[in-house]
Amino acid sequence: MVDILHRIVIEASSDKVYEALTSQEGLSAWWTRAKTTGGVGSVISFFFGPNGEHQIKMEVTEWVPNKSVIWKCIEGPWVDTGTFQFQIEKDERGSAVKFNHSGWQEADEFYMHCNSKWGFFLAVSLKNLLETGKGMPHPGDPDI
Repeated sequence: MVDILHRIVIEASSDKVYEALTSQEGLSAWWTRAKTTGGVGSVISFFFGPNGEHQIKMEVTEWVPNKSVIWKCIEGPWVDTGTFQFQIEKDERGSAVKFNHSGWQEADEFYMHCNSKWGFFLAVSLKNLLETGKGMPHPGDPDI
């Protein structure tokens, strides 16, 4: 098995990073349109496609304020992979986000695509949102 791993340093406090990873407004501002009620056990719906016609559902399995967020895909293309873990740590420049999308069976074409897209969404969109106030969520992300 292989994992997608990224570490991004963001010039923002851990509470701001946590808010971007857990709130409907925050998630929609850096990844894609989201709908959530929040909290452990809740389901976050994410919408992809030009008109949001493709829906992915993630169950929230852990939310530790300003520390960590874990999702499990329950509907969509990542059902057969493991978890999506966001760990937030203090860094001298602000916060470090360690991301792990675990449980891939192999590093195939879809894995490579997702790895590239997660790199963009974390290192560019999330970082820019928290440092400049403007992310690049789907569908405004580059087609890579």
